[in-house]
Amino acid sequence: MIATLSNRVSVAGMGEIRVSPNPDETLSCLGLGSCVALCIHDPVTRVGGMAHIVLPESNRPVDDSTCGRFADTAVPWMVEEMCALGAIRTRMVVKLVGGAQMIQAEGFEPAIQMGARNVDRVRVALRQQGLRVSAEDVGGHQGRSVWMQVGSGVVTTKCAYGTPRQL
Repeated sequence: MIATLSNRVSVAGMGEIRVSPNPDETLSCLGLGSCVALCIHDPVTRVGGMAHIVLPESNRPVDDSTCGRFADTAVPWMVEEMCALGAIRTRMVVKLVGGAQMIQAEGFEPAIQMGARNVDRVRVALRQQGLRVSAEDVGGHQGRSVWMQVGSGVVTTKCAYGTPRQL
């Protein structure tokens, strides 16, 4: 269904970042729980990026192969990669998906709140880059998947057992 939006679908696995100047490509993150999918698009150059962020902060040095795992490193890295492909920061449209609280039980108040922490840290990192979120589908208790069509910047999200919707 979603894959028909483009000729090529590129999946960002856990801790991975995908950046593309190909308007025929669709970027996706599948099965997000507490993880956050950061979707950024420049509508003029039609450059798009998606990061599958797993944790709020890195606690050790990271490199190109590990920076996508953490909100504090994934955001600046992805913005720079998009700028290297011609995107301009002031035109970037940012959307967030994910950050659910997946563990729930009666009488159980989870102390970690990993989903909320991930969303909060992504927002902080975006502010540090001078970017703001234009749309989001975050929180709750259900997993989600997300697709972004690079050419148009259209972001579609779908909760488990739910109906797809555009942000």
